Amino acid sequence: MAYIIKNTAGLINTRLTDVGRRNISQGNFNINYFQIGDSEVNYTAVPNYNQTNNNILMPAFNAQNDTGSPQSNKQNIKYPYYVEGSQGNTYGIPFMDNQIQEVYNSAGPKGFFTTGTTLIETGSGYTVTPNYWVDMSTVTGQTSIEIEFDENICNQATTGTPNIGDLVTMVFSASGGCGNFGTNQILTYRIQNMDPTTGTTGSTFTITLDRALPTYTGLNPETYYSRLYVYPSGMTQLYDFITPAPFWQTDTLNFESPCDVSNRENTLIWNMNIPWSENPAGIFPSVDEDYTKYGSVTYIGTKEYLGYQESSGQTDTSEVFYYNSFDEKVVVTPKNQKAIAIIHYTNQDIDNVYGEKFSTQPFDPQNPTDSIGLARHFKLTIPTLMWHKSTGDTIGQTFWIDPPSYDLCEPFYIKSTKNIDMNDPGIRYYHLWDLNPDDNGNLNRIGKVFPDQEIIIIDDEEVIAAMSYKSNRNWTLPAPKLTLLTPNTCNFDNATASGLMTNPEQRMWVTYRFDTNSGATSSLHCNYYTVIQPDNTVTANTQNVAVRFGPEFNFLNPATGTTFNELTGFTATSMKLLCQIVTGDARPSSTNWKAIDVTSAMTLTNGYITQSSITGTTFQITIDNYNAASLEEPYTLSDYIDIPQNGQTNTLNFGDEYYFYGNLETDISATIYEMKYLINLGRNQFTDTSNPTWTKGTKSYVTEIGLYDDNKDLIVISKLQSPEFRQGIQQYVVKLDF
Repeated sequence: MAYIIKNTAGLINTRLTDVGRRNISQGNFNINYFQIGDSEVNYTAVPNYNQTNNNILMPAFNAQNDTGSPQSNKQNIKYPYYVEGSQGNTYGIPFMDNQIQEVYNSAGPKGFFTTGTTLIETGSGYTVTPNYWVDMSTVTGQTSIEIEFDENICNQATTGTPNIGDLVTMVFSASGGCGNFGTNQILTYRIQNMDPTTGTTGSTFTITLDRALPTYTGLNPETYYSRLYVYPSGMTQLYDFITPAPFWQTDTLNFESPCDVSNRENTLIWNMNIPWSENPAGIFPSVDEDYTKYGSVTYIGTKEYLGYQESSGQTDTSEVFYYNSFDEKVVVTPKNQKAIAIIHYTNQDIDNVYGEKFSTQPFDPQNPTDSIGLARHFKLTIPTLMWHKSTGDTIGQTFWIDPPSYDLCEPFYIKSTKNIDMNDPGIRYYHLWDLNPDDNGNLNRIGKVFPDQEIIIIDDEEVIAAMSYKSNRNWTLPAPKLTLLTPNTCNFDNATASGLMTNPEQRMWVTYRFDTNSGATSSLHCNYYTVIQPDNTVTANTQNVAVRFGPEFNFLNPATGTTFNELTGFTATSMKLLCQIVTGDARPSSTNWKAIDVTSAMTLTNGYITQSSITGTTFQITIDNYNAASLEEPYTLSDYIDIPQNGQTNTLNFGDEYYFYGNLETDISATIYEMKYLINLGRNQFTDTSNPTWTKGTKSYVTEIGLYDDNKDLIVISKLQSPEFRQGIQQYVVKLDF
């Protein structure tokens, strides 16, 4: 047994005994008595000895064990004090004084990017290798591309090489370096094949990707380059630890402290999964792999639990919503939530990196200190995001649960409709906000943070699209405003007098997509689906649907004619409205969307769509163009993106994301429940010890405190750092933290 180290140990060292731990396991942990003693003091062996120098043994785990021979042991108070006088009862009654205390710490930033910059981390803990690039003059919309090795650009002497199944993130910045990136397309692909299939560092490979690359025309060879960052195909040892290191030391020759956090494993990357509960528009399950086969389908239960699936299962003290491009609030009900992104920390690292929960202490403007534990230290950053709600044209966006200068740090609760006992108060969460107020002063929310589950849910379906590898874009698109329109209001030539909407039970769902023949890649349509219902006059006056957009296309590049300009933001040379009429509350079918090309309604600049050409046009869905679209093939997503067909299980698909390509910072907290017992010693109590070396009338010292259950079995043993002189009224506090 070790001794208490006097210069570092606490005043009182406390441990549960084996019997105490057994009682806890039986739900029978009750403290009824205490004893104090001086069992490790000899008053006569050394004359005039300063007893406070006496060394005291550490309290033992096995101070009392009654499991039977050979483990049974009683290491109680050998020499207890008498409650009164010099004989009789030695047991006193402790007083409970339990406390609850919150403690805080900072978890430190985690993620793929250097904090506060648009620099991608290139170390071996983040990438297989960052040392390959592509000549962008060879990027012409194909699926196979030659990549070249150059160790000197990123200054990473890595021995990693690409492999089939790896993911590659390509930064189409034209610089080819590892510095800060700008408002460029940043897309992630899966390597489906390689030639050669294996190699060594320094090799040049031809890689075949899961879908087509962008098309860049007119670039000079060996002038414009794209950097490749190669990432592993799953949560391998690069981001996780298959055999986690334990807290304790298993090697007796290793004397490093198990409490030294520098020796513990540290997983740098957060996971991300995107479960879908319906097919994206344009998916045909008879041909394409549908959402039931997407990679994150096993997470759909979380979607249900957190209130994003079945509407009848819960109530909510808030709601999921976003603002369209006219700053109008659009509420998304659980049944209309197509997908969510779950950002979580499911790693095999056993270190409790994030404590018990994220810390969510609100900022106090009356006491404006930047102390650890504040909710405003929680920041989720997506450096590659071109966010349509951004007030400028700078890439990257940070989201907060307590945005500075706003009073939005409010907890909300999901309540069960099936178990009312859960609902006081319910599952706690906070909204996740940007810092881009609209004309009404409202910030934009993109999801929820569940601090007690330590997960983040992105429920803004456009942000989800920009984070999804298969969507083929790192920009978001705004939601339009839909209104009803009397036929011929806009004086369309040869327009039919009858309107499209003829029944108040009808609903028109609308979204849209952009395409281009240069400078960008075909990508997912807008993932916001907007709906409108005819008013009560529809039975007498049929109605068309007008589609309008506000100025939220800051990253739409007008491509003024110079090739290099086409490398920033995204470009569009055509636009299609996607629409579908359903009856009642039915969801739109993925196989029944109509595509209406509205490019001709706008005035283009050098053949490119501009923000002003969109915002200056009122698009109209009439019975004529809807019927014409119905005669064409339904909108088919595989016409624009290479979608895996049934049986192609090794090709990247929606839901196959597994890491969050961003950064997270948060403070963490834990609740300490202090089981405190006050050991009160009266002036005329516990004055005489049973220690045979003590003489009545001389000084005595306290070295130990025992707490007992109603059977007087020792369940807690405490030892003082040094013997303490017993005098007058004294109080000891024995504390156990849970």
